[in-house]
Amino acid sequence: MPSVFSRTFPVPGAAVAGDPGGLITPGNLQGQTEHFSVYVDPGLGPDGVQDAQGVLASCETDYAKVAGYFGGLDAGPFNVILFANPGGAYHQTCAATDLFCDARTNPADGDYSEFLNIAEFVEVFEAAQAAGWDCGMSNGEGLSRVLATDAYPNELDGFATASSWLDSNRQNFVDRNDHSDTNPLANGCSVLFLNWLRFQLNFTWPQIAGAAAPTLERTYNKLTGKSDGFRQFSSLLDSHFPKGGPSGLTTDNPFPL
Repeated sequence: MPSVFSRTFPVPGAAVAGDPGGLITPGNLQGQTEHFSVYVDPGLGPDGVQDAQGVLASCETDYAKVAGYFGGLDAGPFNVILFANPGGAYHQTCAATDLFCDARTNPADGDYSEFLNIAEFVEVFEAAQAAGWDCGMSNGEGLSRVLATDAYPNELDGFATASSWLDSNRQNFVDRNDHSDTNPLANGCSVLFLNWLRFQLNFTWPQIAGAAAPTLERTYNKLTGKSDGFRQFSSLLDSHFPKGGPSGLTTDNPFPL
């Protein structure tokens, strides 16, 4: 089953006909860098080409940053395939390096495609690290989301999940994972917890990524030596976003509080 980075609401026309893997041909190649080859569906026209150039201009800088978060680990090389995929982005397994990403037209937005690209290639770094982040579960999905959003915060619209969890009964997805990467409640808990570690407790992304573990609680334990992560995290959020009403949060990061 593909690993997906999907929007939090249904998108009309999101179903994609055909196999976008067929776009990986020399005629659709828009350029190459050390770690990335970028292909575009010709049906996207000039805006698709512009999106590809935006990805090519930024991908190596973003790769170097993410590699640093994972202790200098290598991953790839990657094929990035840009096509009309309004639901977001996906790859076939956590380790798969063909990354299928939505591209915007009218107007073009290369930052949006690169935001999706980061979310997908972070998951390949997780697989290469093989220490606990699992892209098919909520902890690994959460890390891919927060690192992509940290790089391109203005592109989060439609993908934010924090309010889904805050506006629910706030189930504990810190001590255990949800065995899915598409549950907005579990993803919302995960992105909030990871942003709490980063922006409330002030651990760095390299520290957090390096503290890989099978659950977010065990990551917290590696970082702090404590075992009260969910209690501390949820108590803070309960005090600022009382249960039982809409949170009003439109981002995935309300911290610091």
